[in-house]
Amino acid sequence: EEQRDATNNITTLSERQMQVLALVADGRTDNEIAIQLGLSAKTISSYVAHIRHRFEAQSRAQAVALAIRQGLLPDPDSPEEGG
Repeated sequence: EEQRDATNNITTLSERQMQVLALVADGRTDNEIAIQLGLSAKTISSYVAHIRHRFEAQSRAQAVALAIRQGLLPDPDSPEEGG
C-alpha cells in the first residue's frame, strides 16, 4: 500500500528509506550503501525497489529526481543553505 500525504501528495518514506535514497542520490551502489549502513546488499536492493515503487519510478535516477521535486532531498542545483 502506497503511503502519501493526502494534503500535498508527498510520498512518505521511513528514516532508513531516506538514508538509502540519499546515498542513491550520491551515486552509491547497493554494495556501497550496504557496507556504509551495515546491511546486506540484498536488503539495500529491497529498500531501493520499495522506494521506486513508492514513487512509481522506473529507475533509481527517476526516484531521486521525484524526491528532489517533492522536497525530500535537496536540489543539487540550488544554492546551499548556510554556505
